[in-house]
Amino acid sequence: MNQKSFHSFLLVLSIFLTGNQVIAQNRLPMSGKEARQIEIKGQILDGETELPVEFATISLFNTSDSTLVGGALSDDKGNFKLAALPGAYYAQIQFLTYMNKDVAIDLVVLALMKTDLGQIILEPATKELDEVVVQTQRTQMELQLDKKVYNVGKDLSNLGGSASDILSNLPSVAVDVDGTISLRGSSSVRVLIDGKPSGLVGLSSSDALRQLQGNLVERVEIITNPSARYDAEGQAGIINIILKKEKAKGINGSFTLNTGYPNNHGGSVSVNLRRKWVNLFANVGGGYRMSPGMGSSRQYFTYPDTTYTTISNRDMERASINYSARMGADFYLGKNATLTTYYLTRLSNENNFTTLSYKDYGQDNSLRETLRTDDGSEDEANTEFGLNFEENFKRKGHKLTIDFQYQENNEDQNSLVFQDFKDLNALSFVPVDFMSSENTESEKRTMFQTDYVHPFAEKGQFELGSRITFRDISNDYLIKDSEDGTVYSKNVNLSNNFQYIEGISAFYGIFSSEYEKLTYQLGTRYEISDVTTELLDTQERSRQQYSNFFPSAFFTYSLANEHKLQASYSRRIGRPRFRNLNPFVSISDARNYRVGNPNLLPSYTDSYELGYLQNFEKSSLYYGAYYRHSTGIDQNVTTLVDTLGLERVKISRPENLGFRNSLGIEMNGSLEISKWWSLNGNANFYHSNTEGVVYDGNEISQVLKAEAYSFSTRLSNNLKFGDLFDAQVNLMYRAPENSTQGRRLSMTSLDLGFSKDVIKKNATVSLSVRDLFNSRKYRGTTDLEYYHDESEFQWASRQVNVSFTYRLNQKKKRGGNRENQNYGEEMEGF
Repeated sequence: MNQKSFHSFLLVLSIFLTGNQVIAQNRLPMSGKEARQIEIKGQILDGETELPVEFATISLFNTSDSTLVGGALSDDKGNFKLAALPGAYYAQIQFLTYMNKDVAIDLVVLALMKTDLGQIILEPATKELDEVVVQTQRTQMELQLDKKVYNVGKDLSNLGGSASDILSNLPSVAVDVDGTISLRGSSSVRVLIDGKPSGLVGLSSSDALRQLQGNLVERVEIITNPSARYDAEGQAGIINIILKKEKAKGINGSFTLNTGYPNNHGGSVSVNLRRKWVNLFANVGGGYRMSPGMGSSRQYFTYPDTTYTTISNRDMERASINYSARMGADFYLGKNATLTTYYLTRLSNENNFTTLSYKDYGQDNSLRETLRTDDGSEDEANTEFGLNFEENFKRKGHKLTIDFQYQENNEDQNSLVFQDFKDLNALSFVPVDFMSSENTESEKRTMFQTDYVHPFAEKGQFELGSRITFRDISNDYLIKDSEDGTVYSKNVNLSNNFQYIEGISAFYGIFSSEYEKLTYQLGTRYEISDVTTELLDTQERSRQQYSNFFPSAFFTYSLANEHKLQASYSRRIGRPRFRNLNPFVSISDARNYRVGNPNLLPSYTDSYELGYLQNFEKSSLYYGAYYRHSTGIDQNVTTLVDTLGLERVKISRPENLGFRNSLGIEMNGSLEISKWWSLNGNANFYHSNTEGVVYDGNEISQVLKAEAYSFSTRLSNNLKFGDLFDAQVNLMYRAPENSTQGRRLSMTSLDLGFSKDVIKKNATVSLSVRDLFNSRKYRGTTDLEYYHDESEFQWASRQVNVSFTYRLNQKKKRGGNRENQNYGEEMEGF
């Protein structure tokens, strides 16, 4: 190895070991003798695609004796900076799979204090070397001021799980008993796939995410205070799920197989073929799961005329087969334009069997029993087609993006329900109820979007964009009754045919610039909403038309040592969800009905956030304080209705209440304690105050208030035992929280994971145990007039999974790969 190569090796090694320290030192103000140094900057680009090359190594050598003077790494935009005294040098730029490039630099005393090398093009190497290279591994959690990025592949407890399992493991994110996703205590969250609404989310995001293979997910981005660039939907923020997509040259791919107990078997393939003018990519995944679940409750009724207690138990078994495929191509139209097209399909078949029992104990300890079974199936088919065109103009950052997307989602549900009853002193059960349900849902969605970015002056930039979306959803819900279980007839009181039509037009503008250490962004978004709902059988029609401005503002102040302070504001909207508007009645439980409310109105939130980000050599810390003021919030309100029998029926219906104020403090951190031990952690403390009224006609029927203090935390320990294996221990805790009609109790769970590289590190074998102590249970209480209950529910029991992944022409992901440069571009933060 010659002297130059040896110096290059030392530079690469030192940069990767010290991480942000090298970059931070290059950006620190210079003093004393170093004040005479001249700043050298430039940008590294791919010679074929003209995309930025991040984490390229820039080595600066003295021309006279080839001694190493300094060095730097390119950032995510391909930019780099370093400094040197006046003299003659040459810079050597290196990156794996590219040919080295030398650039002569002559720094004279009379030169300006800055020298711009402009764009430096790296040409791909003709052959990829098999020698060992120094690489950095992506961290599990990357902290940024505008968002938090979670590289889910680093979380061993996610192996073999679904996208819903992944989200439930993320800090500040919770998935409740019904699969509803909440962020920082609010369920008004927008879930996107690759920066856009997707057919993978389907008609019901909670159900669809349980069917999406977690092996297909690359990372998850959480944006708690989005700018005007994003949809205004989602009062608590946006959760963006980024799917795997490779762009490396040649043929590359990864293949994963997993099996687990209870039954959880599946596999996935991610592969791409890259040539000079085209990149073909495909993701295919499928699986079979059978998940047992349980629930129980103890209910106390204390009416003036009667008092009794009811004990209920629920046993569930859900079996599902699912398949998803996504394939497409990037066409490189010259050096400045890219056309991406893709097709996505998802199929699932699910069979559910539930047994529900009620035991009613009177004041004299007499007993009545009810046994109800629900045997149901659910078939779902989703398809999606998309086009993306991006034109990059001559000036850096000047670009035009055009997107088109079309989706079709279809879902068929069928169920047979039988109920038996055993009265006082009876010896056996008697059949009393025979019912069936047929539910057909379909959705068609079309989206067209344009985004234009134009830089001006030295650091200024303005953006203009628009988005038009159209959704048409129909839901035909048929309930039939039978006296003997043989001949069924339509129940006109419970059946309905519901149609939902939504059109939203949005336009936005953003201005951003810098002044010394202050970077700022000001923007506004204007959305025009037109929503029509209709019950086709009764011709009851409702139409809501409204338009709103949604301003946003972001200010970032750069401090010493790469520390940053940011203040932000945005206004958001929470439109009623389709299922909350649909007044259908579920028949799975004759004593607990959930119905929609077609008269729900949108709610609005003003969100304020202050964040402080500290980057150190081996750690990152983020401290944030946030405040949300929401008006017109919708919340499920439970009421009791008398029946002809002993039992009372609970009806849960969403209603617009008054307001909610939420104040919280969030802390995120990552720390490398040693070469074999690192930590990632999150803690979220928040307080909320909710007040509102429920109307019955024009009269107030209920006044609801709740003041809640809560806390959630998650700690991840990552351990390396040399070349033997890696291990991970994840601990999650959610503190109790009050609601307007009860209280959610605490939850704690512990996950374990182990992995080992095999076959010359081209493959990985992993073992994960999710919820080791089987304690991930949803517990709560409900308090109404004359009524109190204590309930417990477990959607899935402890899961043990084994996974095998083989990588074809790939190494483990580097911290700075070049994938997804175009894909999900909408999600680029400020």
